[in-house]
Amino acid sequence: MNRFSNRACMSLVVFFLLVVTVLSGCSSTNNANNTNNAESQNEAKEVSGDNKGATIKLGLPSSNSSYLPLFVADKKGFFQDRNLTVTLKKVQGGVIALRGLQTNDFQVISSLPESVITGVAQGADVKMIGTLDNQSMYSIYTTKDINSPEDLKGEVVATNRTGNGTDIQLRWWLEKNGLDPDKDVRIIEAGENSTRLQSLMTGQAKLTILSQPTDLKADTSGMKKLAVMRDELKTYNHNMLMANGDFLKNQPEAAKAFVEAVGEATEYAKKPENREEMVMLIMDELQMEKQDAEKSFDFVLPALADKAEINREGVQWAIDTTKETGMLKEDISTDQLIYENTSAK
Repeated sequence: MNRFSNRACMSLVVFFLLVVTVLSGCSSTNNANNTNNAESQNEAKEVSGDNKGATIKLGLPSSNSSYLPLFVADKKGFFQDRNLTVTLKKVQGGVIALRGLQTNDFQVISSLPESVITGVAQGADVKMIGTLDNQSMYSIYTTKDINSPEDLKGEVVATNRTGNGTDIQLRWWLEKNGLDPDKDVRIIEAGENSTRLQSLMTGQAKLTILSQPTDLKADTSGMKKLAVMRDELKTYNHNMLMANGDFLKNQPEAAKAFVEAVGEATEYAKKPENREEMVMLIMDELQMEKQDAEKSFDFVLPALADKAEINREGVQWAIDTTKETGMLKEDISTDQLIYENTSAK
């Protein structure tokens, strides 16, 4: 065999070895990619459990810093980690939110407990699945000339709407302070927080009940804070999470994952090292100045409920008080209202 033939044979051998090496490398890379993909899928499965994924429309009847755990869960990816797609939508008041929940326009809403109590008593297929806070977010404000509850006799008091949670708490406070809401004062319906504050500023009413951040506007406008409700009402769930019955029946794991995400977000919000981030988030979500956002955060922080867990005594208080005011005629129990399968325990 001549030198040309030898060289040709050697070239073919080298080429064959190169091909084998490249193919082996590709095979190794593909195996590694397949392993990584399998590990990623296992991690996702561990996070979501039996939850196959769900789209949840969440109705919020106001704008306040108590919604901080919802903002955190959305921005930090706690919903997404559990294979949930959650959209937050503002609606005008708890009545519209509850109506949307019943018609399945929303799968979850935030609401005061009293409106849901009366709704369930009338046959609404909804349940309480958690709470954002376990203290009242309300404060009692008056005009400058009112120094004590006794000064309110014969005066006008502004509520939201007769029979809703705001109204029931206001009536409870009046009675607790020695006033008959149906005799000693005249109660008018003034609507949401902003218009209730306006009723004080224009002199239309002498007292109303406000939540944050409207209470900050009341402070700057010269209104007098006569009482902080959480100082007198020790057991309460304010911004509760309510779910549609069909959603709970058909996607129970998604409901559980939702509450778990809110609980994780609450834990994150409570960490001292995250304070500045939380203030910035409130500023962004509620379009507030930093000073007001700090005040609002400091007011909300002690009330945030660990693991979004419902205080049953608070629910019972809401049942009893709603009945005492005459807004609830039927007997109803906490078991009829609370959906247990989302409990973090």
